Order: sequence, then structure tokens, then C-alpha cells
Amino acid sequence: MKPKGNQYRIHLILVIVILVLAFAAYRQAGWNQVWGGISGGLSILLRELPLLIAAFLTAGFLQALVKKEFITRWLGREAGIKGILLACLGGGLIPGGPYAYYPIAGALLKSGAGLGVLVAFVSAKNLWSVSRLPYEIAILGTNITIHRYLITFLIPPLFGILIEWVFGKWI
Repeated sequence: MKPKGNQYRIHLILVIVILVLAFAAYRQAGWNQVWGGISGGLSILLRELPLLIAAFLTAGFLQALVKKEFITRWLGREAGIKGILLACLGGGLIPGGPYAYYPIAGALLKSGAGLGVLVAFVSAKNLWSVSRLPYEIAILGTNITIHRYLITFLIPPLFGILIEWVFGKWI
């Protein structure tokens, strides 16, 4: 797929950043540092590639399987607060890290979900993630974990409502 419009600028900026970092690495310790950076980056890419492929395939299948009308009805601007609350629930329950939920959020956006719904989904994933609950209880203890969940309980729906109020039309 050929990049469009601003994507050329983003690619150019990334190339410039890479070249500046490579130059800084070369100035610091020569070519060994540059090759170390390239090697480290490729190592991370190879380690994370299965997760990236799985996440983008999940997003693609989600787009293919779920009809646009369904997404628009339940998660679009017309869904109002119901869509934001559903997105919060989905964000809190979906497992995985950013590799999983950002491609899914992108697929939802492309399928007609509202911006407030996406903000609620991503913020709920980051604040309410049920999948990290056992780790959080083990590390921080039950008391702190419960207080953290209670304190952050209203943030994702309020973010979604705020975004719809600022950028949307239904409030």
C-alpha cells in the first residue's frame, strides 16, 4: 500500500531521527555502536513480530467479521453514552498489551466507532485491565489495588464523554 499525504512526512521524520541517532552512536563509539543499535533493533523486531502479526490479523478479522452497521449502531456517535460504557467494558476486559488493543481500536475507528468510544476503550484498557489484576494484587496488595480501581472508575467514561462533547455532536 502506497503512503498518502502526511505519511510521507512521518516517514521522512522517522528516517531523519534514525540518521541522527545513528550519527550520535557513531560519534560516541564508532561503527560498533551503530551496528549494536541495528542489531538490537532487529532483535526486538524479531522477538515482537509474532505479537504484531497476531494483533493486526485480529484487527483485520474483526473488521471483516463485524459489520460496519453493527459497530456504528453500538459504538458509533449515535450510540451515545451506551457506546462509551460498552467500550469501557470491552477495554477493561480485553487481554493483552498495546500490540493487541491499538490495532483493534484502529479497526473499530475504521468501522465507524466514535472518537469518544475509542478514547473510553483505550483509557479503560489502561486503567481497568482485569488481566493485570492478579499481578497488581500480588505486588501492591488488595487494599491499594481496590482503592486504585475505585479512584479511576469514572475516568474512562468521563474521558469518552469529554471527547464527544469537544469533538462530537451528541452532547
